[in-house]
Amino acid sequence: MDESGLVPMAAAAGLCHELGHVLAVRLWGGRIGTVRLTCAGAELRVRGPRMGERLPRLTTALAGPAVNLLLALGTARLAPWAGERGAVFAGLNLTLGCFNLLPVGALDGGRALRALLPLRWEGTARGISGGLSVLLSAAGFLLMLHTGNPTLFLTGGWLALLAVRGEREEASGQKMLAIGWKM
Repeated sequence: MDESGLVPMAAAAGLCHELGHVLAVRLWGGRIGTVRLTCAGAELRVRGPRMGERLPRLTTALAGPAVNLLLALGTARLAPWAGERGAVFAGLNLTLGCFNLLPVGALDGGRALRALLPLRWEGTARGISGGLSVLLSAAGFLLMLHTGNPTLFLTGGWLALLAVRGEREEASGQKMLAIGWKM
């Protein structure tokens, strides 16, 4: 079915990403409450006395993309010896790391943005997240019309739905600190 080996490499990149988050949580004395796997990735719900503070939230959010970017750099340097598979693995990690750094609420970049901004700017962070989700959906719709590939359109729509879900959880007081790979 997957003769190229792309699926196992993507799964390995995602697993390394999540392990980066787990390591950061553990370094801050936190623990993983639950792990939710979806068709689009994983979500870790964390607990701990310091996990609500800015610096632990920031470093935990950035740990996953940092692992992917380091893996991308390392495997790209080894690509001449590792061949096409090494280059593909580097590209997957680069894509996963950069995508997760987008300042969209459901992604690590959105979590990092919220950790950096004062609480009174939460509305600004939500506005950036919502606007970028709509922009991704619109660009994806145009791309889908041109190529027939709905991936970016569906991704933008998915991010917008996550933003709406997050606001509902926040309004009902049910929201927990969540980090994770979403793609």
